[in-house]
Amino acid sequence: MRNDYVDLKYKPKKNEICCMYYMESAKGVSMEEAATHLAGESSIDTWTDILTLSPAIAKKLKPHVYFIDKRKKVIKVAYNIELFERGSVPQLLSAIAGNIYGMRILDNLRLIDFLFPSEYISSFDGPLYGIKGIRDIFEIKGRPLLGTIVKPKVGLNSKEHARIAYEAWSGGIDIVKDDENLTSQSFNTFEERANLTLKMRKRAEEKTGEKKGYMANVTAGTVDEMVRRAKLVKNLGGRYAMVDILTVGWTGLQSLREANKDLKLILHAHRAMHAALTRNPKHGMSMLSIAKLSRLIGVDQVHIGTAIGKMEGGKKEILEIRDEIAMASLARLPESESYFHEQRWYHIKPVFPVASGGLEPTMLPDLVKIFGNDCIFQFGGGLHAHPMGTNAGAKAARQALDASLKKIPLKKHAENHPELKAALDKWRS
Repeated sequence: MRNDYVDLKYKPKKNEICCMYYMESAKGVSMEEAATHLAGESSIDTWTDILTLSPAIAKKLKPHVYFIDKRKKVIKVAYNIELFERGSVPQLLSAIAGNIYGMRILDNLRLIDFLFPSEYISSFDGPLYGIKGIRDIFEIKGRPLLGTIVKPKVGLNSKEHARIAYEAWSGGIDIVKDDENLTSQSFNTFEERANLTLKMRKRAEEKTGEKKGYMANVTAGTVDEMVRRAKLVKNLGGRYAMVDILTVGWTGLQSLREANKDLKLILHAHRAMHAALTRNPKHGMSMLSIAKLSRLIGVDQVHIGTAIGKMEGGKKEILEIRDEIAMASLARLPESESYFHEQRWYHIKPVFPVASGGLEPTMLPDLVKIFGNDCIFQFGGGLHAHPMGTNAGAKAARQALDASLKKIPLKKHAENHPELKAALDKWRS
């Protein structure tokens, strides 16, 4: 063990990767000792002094614990960039979020954030389209996009799925998405669903005069099958591929992004399973970390939570995630216990944040106020549970959005819009 890993006077170099952790050391173990073990285990060292760790290696590659806040239990570690393979998120996480979680000297550990230098960022492509590119494709300026997830999650056959998608599109929804656990079941195969739903998308575009999107869930058991499904979507005239980024894994996501250099689909990242890692505030990793890695690899859209609705997640945290992925570059601000603030993204385009989970049309004034225009508001049960059906639910959402942007109270706008009135009666009565 190298006791000189802790150096609170150390100033990280511009080409180092810095990580911020919440850390609770075990009983009888000081923060300094635990931080030293963490830094060594995540880089060049192990649990005991080893003869193979030469002074030359230690001098060149040793990590530096340069910040410890004992009250807030936060530490910051700077790592030499040579410790990391360029363009590989799996290798990055094997280091900064690998064996360290199993160390007995730690009771809890949470990866809060990391700061990437330009040299590391340059090894990734980032989003193909990002916010501006998606807006250009759909020719939508100055307002949020509206999306829906076909419900029930699973159980509909391909024809029923396509019909409900059409009802949503024709009512004013911009984008229809498969749910996270709908891939290619016997009652609704991927091929048939993609074919029928994209045909209905074309009909909806002809009826409304608006461009529409279908996020086909290409998540699969192998990378080859996932890419095959994405190619099928492209051949059918689709614009999107949706993927469950955590269940397919970071290699799966990077492989899909690589294939997308030719396919040129919009990539939508669903965060299914994230709470297994993110929900415990003392352990695991933050949703901010997952969102930043997704932007680095190159998704165009990613779920971040709602601040309202059914899913866990506070407003402050969610807006920090939004700012980190949706801004071209952040202003240089002092570091905090929340995240680093000063990440520069260089060529990496901004990602469209997606608010989804327990939303219904009457929430739109609050959603617009919280998130602004650069967000996709995605409705599931809150659209399909509308008393007048899916089409009316879509109309109610679009009417509520129009009213919100014009700062017209929903109750007043509902006087001439029966779909919105029915939504108000159901959810605000």
